[in-house]
Amino acid sequence: MTNVPGPQRAKIDGGFTEGGDLLKEMNTVPLFMTEMPEEESDTLAALQTLIYDGPPEEVAENFKNQGNECFKVGKSQYKDAIEYYTKALDTKCKDDKIIEACLTNRAAVNLELENFRKVLTDCSKALKLNSQNIKAYYRSAKALYALDKIEEAIDCCEHGLAVQSNNKALQDEKVKSRAIKGRNIKMIRTSKTKALIEKSVRLDKETNNLIWPVIFSYPEYKESDFIESFNEEETFLKHLEVMFERHVPWDKEKKYKAFQLSIYFEYTLPTIGDTLPTTKLLKIGKRCALKEALSHPKCVVKDGIPIFFILSDKGEFKEEFLAKYK
Repeated sequence: MTNVPGPQRAKIDGGFTEGGDLLKEMNTVPLFMTEMPEEESDTLAALQTLIYDGPPEEVAENFKNQGNECFKVGKSQYKDAIEYYTKALDTKCKDDKIIEACLTNRAAVNLELENFRKVLTDCSKALKLNSQNIKAYYRSAKALYALDKIEEAIDCCEHGLAVQSNNKALQDEKVKSRAIKGRNIKMIRTSKTKALIEKSVRLDKETNNLIWPVIFSYPEYKESDFIESFNEEETFLKHLEVMFERHVPWDKEKKYKAFQLSIYFEYTLPTIGDTLPTTKLLKIGKRCALKEALSHPKCVVKDGIPIFFILSDKGEFKEEFLAKYK
């Protein structure tokens, strides 16, 4: 058998050894170190602080720029962006413009991450520095809307529009919030995680109708349909006729046809004392418009997406399913 020599430890350019642990060896170079040696020298400490050298304003500006770069990359670096903005805010920077920018930028990242209360905290601080900050008003309004504080969101929009009356983003946010309030639609947020669908209700500017993302759930087969654009003036029948114009593969018994389907939404009875909440189902007509259903006193839109159960009138499953709610 011929002996094959093992990895050579000869030095190559840069002083790293071929076949060695590159990350481990890089950690011996001051500017790349992630861990400090047990016997830290003054020289080493000085080298590592070079990147933080300079006046607080310069250091804060540098961190702010790094945060901006991370934010531009996208979701994978949102947490890094927040860390950079936080580092900038932790400096002794006395330039209010830099601090204000870091606060509103950090709010923008937290808005994407759905940390809505953190958005409000940073925007409030930014507005104390500059009451004319349109971005802070807009991001506050978005966060308030997401927290189902519709009246507060409208008020925030109005304050922003008092500063810049032609701001389109604020105008749209105000109109949408007013439309929700005017229709007596109740909305709640039930989860801290990002919504499964990142779409949200929007306003059709030509008709002034709300356009909703809606889920039709078919519990009998554990299937569902996502309707991205359900105009509030459209009926459920209109969408059901399109969906079941032809046989769908999962409907093994071919009993899901628009004319023999029933529609329900869940609602929760008020609790009395220490009793647990009770969930019930309410049936709505196929010719009912979405607007009517969402405005019903018992209807509550959870996490921005209305969900309706669709059951076939044929077979035993419907009665079995309804019995669970009695």
